[in-house]
Amino acid sequence: LATEPPAEPQRAAAASSDAATDESRAATVAAVAGHAGASATAPAAEARAAAPKPPAAGAGAAATRNGTSSVTAAASARTPASVARGVLSEHTDCIVEFELAGPLPGERVVSLAGAIRRAGSKPLAFEIDDGSGEWRAAGAEDTVRRLRAGVLMANRHGPLNAMEFTDFVATMRAVAAQLGATVGAPEMGPVLERARALDAECAELDAQIVLNVDTPAPLTPAQFATLARELGLDERGNNRYAALTRDGELLYSLALGERSNQLTLLLDLPRAPAEAGPWTAMVECARRCADRVGGRLVDDAGRALTAPAIERVERQLSQRYKSLAQAGLRAGSPLALRVFN
Repeated sequence: LATEPPAEPQRAAAASSDAATDESRAATVAAVAGHAGASATAPAAEARAAAPKPPAAGAGAAATRNGTSSVTAAASARTPASVARGVLSEHTDCIVEFELAGPLPGERVVSLAGAIRRAGSKPLAFEIDDGSGEWRAAGAEDTVRRLRAGVLMANRHGPLNAMEFTDFVATMRAVAAQLGATVGAPEMGPVLERARALDAECAELDAQIVLNVDTPAPLTPAQFATLARELGLDERGNNRYAALTRDGELLYSLALGERSNQLTLLLDLPRAPAEAGPWTAMVECARRCADRVGGRLVDDAGRALTAPAIERVERQLSQRYKSLAQAGLRAGSPLALRVFN
């Protein structure tokens, strides 16, 4: 994944442990849930909620955006990046299907998909069936025999709300009129209920994990950039660097911490593919970072992180990954990237 990690999650978990034993000192680990409107639990008993971080660090807390929403049109139509793969799911999207008067040229749908992107804070997607019986994104050369569109029912901005649903339905009716087609609309109440249920489900699964490295002295931006390059990380802007898989998927990021002598590594759990071993890779990077600067791995209270605590967190994260997969939201999958965003 070559995009930025989620910019300000909307809910922070508030669990913490004050036990003084080594077993309760996974203090460099913090779980931050992203979906608004429901409580969330940390992935480990030792885990504590991360303090709000600046957007560059990929964590923080902000109010749910329930203000006036509108469907956003792009300045110009352009072909979607994923031409061959559909993203809509009955589990996560409110989907409507158009009744077409006849086949349509694919370029018309490509134009629509490029111009109509969102309803409020929720992304929209159009998909076609060219007669194969499979839904996918449109290509300019396609012949469209069936057409559907969907709006995501929940993301880290919270569940789909009444304003966003109304905007979606109105826009779909306008599209139908433009295409000489008809389209039905589901009842609002059941859709919003499904949206709230999806948001609550995702809140239980969402987590961002933090590791801190205390340095003997503050690093200048130039020193930090040199360190990040030596660690093999890619620059992401705003003094933030990232580790990517060979396919360009984001594993974890490294940024200057809240304290002047602190570096922070962040793992956005639902967005990092489990098969790439992001936790193990991030811990190894943190250790290498500490070795290079003469620092140490610590928790948010400045206590050293122990090996047993790291191992326990790894087991707990493994269970969280299994839970995501069982919910149909496999970490790093296109569906998870849409919902946990």
